[in-house]
Amino acid sequence: MKIIIWGFPLHTHTHSYIHAAWYKFFRYLGYETYWFDENNYPADFDYKNCLFITEGFADKNIPLEPSSTYFVHICINPKKYLSKECRVIDIRFNVDHINDTNYSYVLNRKNLQKIDSVSFYDSAANDQVLADQWKKGISNYEALYFSWATDMLPTEFNFDDINIPRENKIYWVGTIGQNNQNEMKSFVHSLNKHNIQFLHNDPWSNPISSDHAKLLVQKSFIAPDIRGGFDNRIVNGKPSTGSDHKSIGYIPCRIFKNISYGQLGICNSKAVYDLFDGNVIYSNDEKQLIELSLEHRKNIKMILNQMLFVKENHTYINRINSILKVYNKNL
Repeated sequence: MKIIIWGFPLHTHTHSYIHAAWYKFFRYLGYETYWFDENNYPADFDYKNCLFITEGFADKNIPLEPSSTYFVHICINPKKYLSKECRVIDIRFNVDHINDTNYSYVLNRKNLQKIDSVSFYDSAANDQVLADQWKKGISNYEALYFSWATDMLPTEFNFDDINIPRENKIYWVGTIGQNNQNEMKSFVHSLNKHNIQFLHNDPWSNPISSDHAKLLVQKSFIAPDIRGGFDNRIVNGKPSTGSDHKSIGYIPCRIFKNISYGQLGICNSKAVYDLFDGNVIYSNDEKQLIELSLEHRKNIKMILNQMLFVKENHTYINRINSILKVYNKNL
């Protein structure tokens, strides 16, 4: 079996970093793995009997082979695959509910087959979960709801990273925009009261390597994960919630990454707090979050337990195991 990551070139899209993780981990596990994109793929390649991982806005030119299986995040056009008699599995967000330009659903996990704490399988999926603009009345395909993970291999975890000297600065590598600016402003304002400098690296104007991003996280005084809140847009005739990560129960990869790099897990997401059974620093109030973080930032026992939890449950090996169980129908 060949693995084909068909997606965004690195640094061109948020999802390109997830594609990079799939590529890294499948290769680590010994699979024959390739990473192609819309403008860079061989025409004479044997695409039969492949496991494809792609994204619904990056699959225009993807070869469709009935012998291959397609895991498509944001599968806005399942008919494209079904019409060619391909097996297609929609990779959906493991969230309590979502309403945005691509999806609109309330997730009832009791009706799904649980694979692990963040992976749930639906053997009889349909497109009624899609936003109004994509619904076509298509059914008889599959879905896998799950969360992303850290980009660290289990063998790359170094528990001595807990002791890396921290600077009196926080390096934030990621987007700050309309979706999370209020929460970030509140957090940064609290940092200023403690004379902790906040430095932002926008990956779209200044892309950096994953190793460089990891180093900046490790040097940071603390490394929080700050989720965005209220979204005042209207889509599908109702309030948009796609970027309201605090309320929909979105579990981000950033929290797993920061912990795997040796930092204390800090978040403003109740879903993350619940996933870790309370073993993270949490507050819905970003101003209070900094106070709690400063109080516990040297809690070595907590950081160690968090790292062990992520190493065992939230690397892409765990996510690949979920995909392979679905692929092999070993459920």
